Amino acid sequence: MLFVGRQSEKKKIMEALNGGKNIILSGKFGIGRTRLINEIAKLSNERKFVFVDFSQTPGKMSEKIIKALGIPRRLKNQTKQMGYKSMRCRIANTNTAKGHKPVIVFDNIAKVTAQKKIFLRHLILEQHYQFIAVVENFLPQKDLFDLKAQLMPATTLNLRHLKQQDVENLLRGYVAQNHLNWKENYIHHLASLSDGYPLGLKEMLIKKGNPRKQKKDLKKNYRENMLIIMLCNDLL
Repeated sequence: MLFVGRQSEKKKIMEALNGGKNIILSGKFGIGRTRLINEIAKLSNERKFVFVDFSQTPGKMSEKIIKALGIPRRLKNQTKQMGYKSMRCRIANTNTAKGHKPVIVFDNIAKVTAQKKIFLRHLILEQHYQFIAVVENFLPQKDLFDLKAQLMPATTLNLRHLKQQDVENLLRGYVAQNHLNWKENYIHHLASLSDGYPLGLKEMLIKKGNPRKQKKDLKKNYRENMLIIMLCNDLL
């Protein structure tokens, strides 16, 4: 899927990171929160971004962070791998930054348990990292308040629907990429139907089908049908 728009949001997020702040990014499912951060990560050559699924256990998240940052899981002169608490401590006390601090992106934050609060507190305490929290709309207010308190100073952004013009530009890119012959009126109509909701637009395009894939499927079906005909002729 192509990426368009969000210039204002990208600017705000980069300014916040450059200013040493953390980010709390909210918005409904499918609005493009994680995709936006992925795009920022691609453009930011000076920063390392580590994406972590917050629905996992603190132990699993620690494993992901250690691997992404290249921190050894074994201590010197030891063959046994570190457990969760040792990994957590190692991450918190490892300063891997030569310039900008690494950015740890916690995705899918729907609930903050007591264990995860402790996990966050340890990682935040030594101030070796910056954090982006991608929160769900249904995150309990108490959890959101606790998260804001832990991540201070933080910039909070709520991602909204794309602008009509951005959706039309995305569709034009899709048309060019797939060699379609869609008229401007039709593009404008589809953009209006999507209401600027990225997931809705994606599902709409999937229903219409990918022309390239359809062409490949036709060729594949043709070859398979010809093979069946040849086999049947051999048996007669």
